[in-house]
Amino acid sequence: MILAILLAQAVHGCPSDLSQWKALLGAEWIDCHQVADLTTTNNPYTDPQALTGMGFPPPGSGTLNSKYSQPTSPPVSGIQIDGYWPDACNAFQAEPALTAKDGSPFIPGCSPPPTVNGTCAAGCHHDGQFVIRIPDNWDGHLLTAGTPGIRDAFASDFILSDYALEKGWAYVSQDKGNMGANFYWQGVGGSAWSPGAAVQEWTTRMRQATSAARALLNAVAPKYGVSGVTKSYAAGISNGGYQTRRAIESDGSGQNRLYDGGVDWEGTLFLPSLPSGIQTAAPTTGYNLFTYLPTSLAQYPGDILGVQSSVDALAAVGFNPQSQPLWAYHWGIYWGLTQKIYRLEFDPEYTSYTCSGGVVACVSPPAETVLPSDPDASYDYASRLAQNPVLASRVAVVANTGDLQHPLITLHGDQDSLLPIKTDSDLYAQLVEQKRRSRRFRYYVVQGGNHVDPQYDDHAGVDAYGDTVLRPILPCARAAIDAIAQWVENGVEPPPGHTISRPQGATPDQLANQCSLE
Repeated sequence: MILAILLAQAVHGCPSDLSQWKALLGAEWIDCHQVADLTTTNNPYTDPQALTGMGFPPPGSGTLNSKYSQPTSPPVSGIQIDGYWPDACNAFQAEPALTAKDGSPFIPGCSPPPTVNGTCAAGCHHDGQFVIRIPDNWDGHLLTAGTPGIRDAFASDFILSDYALEKGWAYVSQDKGNMGANFYWQGVGGSAWSPGAAVQEWTTRMRQATSAARALLNAVAPKYGVSGVTKSYAAGISNGGYQTRRAIESDGSGQNRLYDGGVDWEGTLFLPSLPSGIQTAAPTTGYNLFTYLPTSLAQYPGDILGVQSSVDALAAVGFNPQSQPLWAYHWGIYWGLTQKIYRLEFDPEYTSYTCSGGVVACVSPPAETVLPSDPDASYDYASRLAQNPVLASRVAVVANTGDLQHPLITLHGDQDSLLPIKTDSDLYAQLVEQKRRSRRFRYYVVQGGNHVDPQYDDHAGVDAYGDTVLRPILPCARAAIDAIAQWVENGVEPPPGHTISRPQGATPDQLANQCSLE
């Protein structure tokens, strides 16, 4: 016992020869840093880029947390391993070199020329990046993070890594095997742009990250006074929530079992069609991205101006009309880009492998507005299923099933204007019930929660919507991480699924840092 305590209190370093660790991880390249504080408070080795990483700390841009969220304190010392796995060449997708806060590079980049059928530049045979953090007081737990949006492995550093490290848990994240607005150029075996291939890789990379981290952690466990990985959880927001759902749905048994439970924060729902027995709120309510996003584009500018007929049109496909104050932001940042790049991923034939039907090669910007005249604003998913039958099978390969192998907690805000709750988690809960897995599932609707917490900052103290409706979801997600561990390890079941009310009169600091699942 005394030896275990001393080992847990020890400061651990990186080996001078990383070849054994590289082999254990199955990596093509790794480096290692001994860090006095692994959290984003002082860690020099993270990615604050607004469009691909965790974003610049508030009041900067691109973050997933509110400026009122309290940073982790005190420091958590330990080691960080960065690297990437072998991957086929993507001759188009650039991966910027990552630089530490002092400006020194710590992960090499890949910048192929953005040309159609370009050839691979030297060192461009990777886009499967990962990061592993092991605190000096590691207690045997592992948290694997799914990655949101089109971001990299560092995107969830504040919202998930910091909390895991604070608890003494090890942490691993990955970039889904493809990132950036042109992720759909992902090919198979070196070929360019194989429709559906990029999203297919997301579940594989999530499991690869967990498996690799477990192998390394089990090898070093004696130095930390633990027997190995004792409990393993998955968590993620948005596309990372989808990765979490699929991780728990697709997990194996015996040696193929990687997880004990998960927390899904507004995961993206992929369905090729509405399954028999699943009921939408109305016959016109959407059930995947392509069944509601085109309406948000076609109704511009009436939707963002609050024209009643346009608001009604969006409500008909699943948007919460109460969330209308968020729509201008979403039109400028999310709606057009999301519809465009995911449609190009699954149905590039619609515009003959160009962005909008022209002759110019498709190069997607990191944010995009799509006008009603654009073909994607009139995209009709039902018609496209008939015109391009392979579309259904492409989505079906990556579809959610609800067949949970382990406990899962889902949280979703009722103000979400990118993945409206009626088109997403309300339906996912029915999938789980249909698979008779409800005893393993808890579904909490977060009153006032929207897709990204900084939207609360934009309205709090500015208008009644921010002061009386919106709230950050992060503290609820962290409460769910605590709850899933209690459920799995101690048999303490979380409360039955319900709506988590927004406490009226609470201060921004309280809303951003406190949440009870009760």
